[in-house]
Amino acid sequence: MRSSTLALLILISVQAAVRIGGDAQGTSGRNTAEPSRTSAGTQTSNPSQQQQQDSHSHPIPVVDPKLFNKRRYRSPRVLFSAMPPGVEIDGVPGPSPRVRRKANKPLHRGEYSVCDSVNRWVDNKTRATDMAGNEVTVLPNFNIENVSIKQYFFETTCRGGGRSGASGCRGIDGRHWNSYCSNTHTFVRALTSFQSQVAWRYIRINTACVCVLSRKSWRH
Repeated sequence: MRSSTLALLILISVQAAVRIGGDAQGTSGRNTAEPSRTSAGTQTSNPSQQQQQDSHSHPIPVVDPKLFNKRRYRSPRVLFSAMPPGVEIDGVPGPSPRVRRKANKPLHRGEYSVCDSVNRWVDNKTRATDMAGNEVTVLPNFNIENVSIKQYFFETTCRGGGRSGASGCRGIDGRHWNSYCSNTHTFVRALTSFQSQVAWRYIRINTACVCVLSRKSWRH
């Protein structure tokens, strides 16, 4: 009698444990499914929200045409154009401004430059330093009278960046001199924005690559 009662109690406890385990699995399955749906919805909505934020965070400014009415000196290293320099679009050649002083003079046979430099048009400059030392925002794109204009800068930099090469400048006596190639700058007039005010300002750009020397020892 006692054995049958004990067996019945064991059977009831096993059935209860199985029922509780099934309910727990069902609840956990529903809980895991709901977060997955929520996360999936969040991931789906994030790209569109990000695109909207990006489109509103970098709007193309509209510039007053009066800024271009005054005839003032413009550096040949700065170009305002609707198409890239030297690019032909629909049979129309792109602008090809003249740079008065070439950064790299033609070398004759047997002549070498102490530092190698690279010339290129920069169309994505967004930050620069003006003559007062302020960091201003450069307008790479702007609209003027419903025409989209880009601002290009003709820059000359050392090949590979400043202080390029472990051996220093070409042709320098490394036993007595330390040398490295460095970018030099000049100021050009560009269209910028500072403290929510769009105006002409002189900003610093790279215009040459020169060799910097220092004596290793002052003893002779």
